[in-house]
Amino acid sequence: MLLLLKLVVAPGLVAAVTVAVRRWGPAVGGWLSGMPVVAGPVLVFLAVEQGTAFAARASHATLAGLIGTVAYATAYALTSVRLPWVASLLIGYLAFGATTWALYHVQPTIMLSLVGLFAATVVGRRLLPRVEHPVGPTVAPRGDLPLRLLATATLVVVLTAAAGRLGPLLSGLLNAFPVLTTVITAFTHAQRGSAATVVFVHGFLGAITGFGLFCFALALTVDRLGLGAGLACALAAQLAVSGLTLRASRATT
Repeated sequence: MLLLLKLVVAPGLVAAVTVAVRRWGPAVGGWLSGMPVVAGPVLVFLAVEQGTAFAARASHATLAGLIGTVAYATAYALTSVRLPWVASLLIGYLAFGATTWALYHVQPTIMLSLVGLFAATVVGRRLLPRVEHPVGPTVAPRGDLPLRLLATATLVVVLTAAAGRLGPLLSGLLNAFPVLTTVITAFTHAQRGSAATVVFVHGFLGAITGFGLFCFALALTVDRLGLGAGLACALAAQLAVSGLTLRASRATT
């Protein structure tokens, strides 16, 4: 039963985000992709299988790992202006890998992780090139969606299965691996060009702070209050911040 949930919950959320990207464009898609649609279910499964104390430490590590996700997205967007998608993808992965390696050895506190994530998003958004013309929605090829769902299901199953051996630190850091972001940035870049990719990343960086607060709240509450109450607190924090960022983005457009 739990395996079935792993194969359905996170991929189902990814499918919903994919439909939103195709209907409303990369800006909305970036905002939705900044939500814990993949990492959130993984943390819930870790709490069920490994215990709430394990999930609390993994949530802390995932929060720190999101700094690496920001590094990936920023590096991809910056290099997409001049390079093809394959080169941008490799550079983005190098940025993620280097950042994650540093975080593994530094092991910042939960407050430093949160502050670091906020600082990384501010710097990342300032570095992004400006897009003069808005980019509207388009129709993506059918092969796009199965690839996203397969990548998501693979990460969820493999990471939760290996969590006992990896431990909460590595499990959490790897949980921040940009699976959904990888597929969307690469497909958007290949199909629609750099401008649409930058629009997507801009929305993504605006929303990932809510993702960070989700991990922050879950890390502080899941072991003390239990999975249900901890998850409710985390979702409330994430939705509140995401609502504020969405309102702010609409006010500036």
